[in-house]
Amino acid sequence: MKSMTTSTPQAPRLIIKPWTEEQAADFLELSNDEGFTQHLITDYRQTSIESAKAWIKNNSGKFAVIEKSSGNLIGMGGLTKWRFKDEELFDITYRLRSSAQGKGYGHELARALVDFGFNELHLDQITATITPDNIPSKKLAEKLGMQFDQRIELLGVPTDLYRLFAKER
Repeated sequence: MKSMTTSTPQAPRLIIKPWTEEQAADFLELSNDEGFTQHLITDYRQTSIESAKAWIKNNSGKFAVIEKSSGNLIGMGGLTKWRFKDEELFDITYRLRSSAQGKGYGHELARALVDFGFNELHLDQITATITPDNIPSKKLAEKLGMQFDQRIELLGVPTDLYRLFAKER
C-alpha cells in the first residue's frame, strides 16, 4: 500500500462507511443473521452490545454497508490486511444479510471495494479467501476478474485463495 486515504468506497445504491459505536446494536443483530453467517472463515457473531462495541473499536478495514433507499444496515465489507507465507496482502470481505442477497448488492459492494483498493489505496493486488462450498462468492470473485490461486488452510478452515492484480484490471 503506497498511501493512506480518508475517503471511503463509493457505490450507486450503497453507503459504505466506517463503523461507529452507535451502530453496536445493529451490528449485533446483523452478526447473527442467517445469511450473514453462512460460509464463515472468521466468525463475526456477537453475543452482546458490549462485544459488538468492542469489535467495532478493534477492527479497522471493515465498513458498515447501508442501503441508500431505506437507510438500513444490510451488511459489512472491507479490505483487511493479512499475511500469507511471506506476502503482505489485503483480503476483500463482502457479507450481506439474507434479505439483501440476490439484489446485486454483493457485486456492487465488491466492485466498490476493488476500485477503492486499487485507485485510492494503490494496492498491487487484492485477495479473496472463500470456503470451497461458497459457490456464490466464488462466482462473484470471478466476475470481478479474480483468478483461483490455490487451496489453503486459514484459521483451521479449508479455503480457496483467489487473487486479482492491479495490472490485470
